[in-house]
Amino acid sequence: MGKPHAVCEVELLTRGVITQRDRNQAIEKVQALCELGHEPVLAAVLKLKVRTKATLELPAIAEASLDLNGTPVRAHATGHSITEAVDLLHDRLSRRLRRRRDRLEDRHHEPEPTPNHAGYSAVPSDEREVVRHKTLAMHPMSLEEAADEMDQLDHGFYLFLDADHDLDRVVYRNGDGSVYVVPAVAGEDLPGDTRPPIRSGSVVLSHLPLTEAEALLDETDDAFVFFADPDSDLDRGNVLYRRFDGHYGLITPAV
Repeated sequence: MGKPHAVCEVELLTRGVITQRDRNQAIEKVQALCELGHEPVLAAVLKLKVRTKATLELPAIAEASLDLNGTPVRAHATGHSITEAVDLLHDRLSRRLRRRRDRLEDRHHEPEPTPNHAGYSAVPSDEREVVRHKTLAMHPMSLEEAADEMDQLDHGFYLFLDADHDLDRVVYRNGDGSVYVVPAVAGEDLPGDTRPPIRSGSVVLSHLPLTEAEALLDETDDAFVFFADPDSDLDRGNVLYRRFDGHYGLITPAV
């Protein structure tokens, strides 16, 4: 790969009481990361925020967005202090930049892979079954953190427990460049000034058993069904999704 590009200018946005020292250190950390991608950094935005509510466990937020030659790379972190949040942000953003760099290097040395998995239609609907069941211990997190986890895992959706609303929710992408969240919360001020917009999605939480969730997924072109089993005492949100091998995957919260 070529020589790293020059250190980029970082646009800083702040809200709340943040010292000049914290501001300078945060900018320096983001500027240092501009060299990791080995690509021109067309723009860099750093957002620091301290929330004033005394009931918040992690009041400090640090969020960064780098435009790497037209491709956005983002990360988000919360902490007890701005210093802690910026350190976590630095770790997450550096991992994503290294992963992107490694992928670009692989493309330069290897031919494009040929897909060898079966398409979804390869398995008749009456033969499809849940071949993977994953149970998640869902720790409360913010909407921004959930979107970042989805990006870091390179998934198309992510089931999480919303810390602000004590509610099982799903963030997902549908191919238009935006991030969506369901179910909607009345009056919610959705974030989005340093990432693709996070919008309220059209997917609803359906109350139906697993067999009916499977039937609903078969009837649509959707990647997943967000549902709660009415026969369960937990009343928690579950995700049934399509697998590349033509079968189903199921994600449920841990008890």
